[in-house]
Amino acid sequence: MGARKDYNYSNEEISIALFGRAFAHPARFRMIRILLNYGSFRNADMCRELQMNVSAVHRHIEILKQADLIHVEYAMHEYHITLNHENYQLYLDQLAEPYFQPKCFSASSTI
Repeated sequence: MGARKDYNYSNEEISIALFGRAFAHPARFRMIRILLNYGSFRNADMCRELQMNVSAVHRHIEILKQADLIHVEYAMHEYHITLNHENYQLYLDQLAEPYFQPKCFSASSTI
């Protein structure tokens, strides 16, 4: 995400933007699905599953961490990645709020 004037946006707007960025690449979307299905995954296994090199997977992990969607723990020469279920559900709940629902316009209204 580029530079932004944080004082122009609420914390909710910033966190939703980070959530959107986390899902803006198919590899990160797949990583979330893997974590939802398996709970925890090693970074080496994630590289193998996504058929990507370590540096590319690391960059995707960093973006997911910025959105606070995952936890990363170091364990003897490897990283274990787990989904932050609480924040994942919080984001989904925020997206379901009326704020994010489209407004209905009558046939006579103009945009």
